[in-house]
Amino acid sequence: MQRIAGVLFILLSLMGKAQTPTTIAYSHDYEFKEGVYLTIEQFLGNNPILKSKIVSDIPKTQIDFLTQLLEHKTFTTKDTSGAEHKIETNSIWGYCQNRTIYFYFNNEFIRLNVIGNLSLFSGIVVHSTTHTEPIGDMYAIEPSFEELHQFVLDTRSDKVLDFDSENMEMILKNDAELYAQFMKLKKRAKANSIFIYLRKYNEKYPLYLPSN
Repeated sequence: MQRIAGVLFILLSLMGKAQTPTTIAYSHDYEFKEGVYLTIEQFLGNNPILKSKIVSDIPKTQIDFLTQLLEHKTFTTKDTSGAEHKIETNSIWGYCQNRTIYFYFNNEFIRLNVIGNLSLFSGIVVHSTTHTEPIGDMYAIEPSFEELHQFVLDTRSDKVLDFDSENMEMILKNDAELYAQFMKLKKRAKANSIFIYLRKYNEKYPLYLPSN
């Protein structure tokens, strides 16, 4: 009876270890696997759909294979049983190509310039304005214009925020020390320091990913 109990204990211990993968703090040397992320969980688990599981006529040896693939509205993958599945491109979270992470935002894939619990990227925002004509209630739409904005992706919630001092203040409330430092700054100094505090936050709360 004791022997059986001992064997069960070992098996349960092994199962527990298998279910808890080793993680390491992200650094620039981290090796992301190339492939497509359907969800942010696949990104955080470094577990994309690999190129070998994608069905395509595009040569997979091409350095921009995934970029070309995702220019189409849909693409096809093959599961372990050999069954094929069609996936809509605008439904995926992003992809990794040449050690670079691309995130789907505003109908395009945008490179993450900073990777961490708080990730940073730049995106184009289209603005259009309206004005009232002098006669009646008619409205005319003036020509739209594009503007480059910076955004923060909170990888813990998968939420995107404008990268500004107000949102940085909100984020830093999670850390009393950093929040107190930031709140001592004047308005202009806060706006000029958001990069510094994003880096400080990521250094204090690193993004942990599965070890390779």
